[in-house]
Amino acid sequence: MPLIETEIRQEQRLNLKSHSSQRVWMAALVMGLPMLWNLIMTLNTTFNFDPEAAKHVAHSGYYLTFGENIFWYLMINIGTLIFPFLLSFDRKVTFYKDWKAVFLSIFLVGTFFLIWDIYFTKIGVWGFNPDYYYTTFLGLPIGEWSFFLTVPYACIFIHACLKAYFPNTDILKSTDNYITPILIVFCTVVGLLGAFKAYTNWTFLLCGGFLFWHYRYVPNTYRTRFYLAYLISLIPFTLVNGILTGGFNEGPVVLYNNAHNLTSTLGGRMVSIPFDDFSYCFLLLMVNVAFYEYFLDKRKQLSKPEETA
Repeated sequence: MPLIETEIRQEQRLNLKSHSSQRVWMAALVMGLPMLWNLIMTLNTTFNFDPEAAKHVAHSGYYLTFGENIFWYLMINIGTLIFPFLLSFDRKVTFYKDWKAVFLSIFLVGTFFLIWDIYFTKIGVWGFNPDYYYTTFLGLPIGEWSFFLTVPYACIFIHACLKAYFPNTDILKSTDNYITPILIVFCTVVGLLGAFKAYTNWTFLLCGGFLFWHYRYVPNTYRTRFYLAYLISLIPFTLVNGILTGGFNEGPVVLYNNAHNLTSTLGGRMVSIPFDDFSYCFLLLMVNVAFYEYFLDKRKQLSKPEETA
């Protein structure tokens, strides 16, 4: 009997190793191909980016006059983080106990997104308004670096709150086999139609690719719950991004080259926000949540007592 159990366990390990290898190769394929195309396309494109022209955007009609200073981008980030940080010590959520998983996820995902950000800033897909920042590092304002900490932290916190306060409620769970394929097809089609728009094809194709991989290899233990967290996060995101894109100030903090986003296709934005930003937000937050859940699962497995023979 012990010999049979040992053989079964060895076979299970081999199957797990094979499955893990498939997951890695598929991730490299569905994420790598869009990145390769985007790199080839951008290296062979002349970006005629006019920062002054990019400052002229639609306005909400409401002005935050106190934001007209060089520390405004940092102030926006502080405002984004302060409430999720303070509420991290809520007894029901105890989010601070997950900080290791949270910050490791933010670091890994943020590294990828910052490399992308630096590259796109350098070639002229977008830029930043010097009226709203004091200094830069590697071409990005300090506020932009902070963005990849504060926004993911706030969204992971919303995701954790839904799990803590509604642990047995996932109202979208039964729709996963409809919603996720529709999202995959939608993102892929938009990305392909915008094949020569750097921001559009990168954001939507990566989003579609990651969703495909997640749907294929990750059980729906949190995916549709994340969709709900994303919908909730759109409320603060739209406010914060509306500020960053110039909807509430004399000018935008972030300047976009409209030739490389959906603005030039659709003929406008959602007030001041390019529609591509919603896909960008989805991708940034879902990858963060995926890593967060992965690290929590690993912690749970390590905390289990070892099986006795």
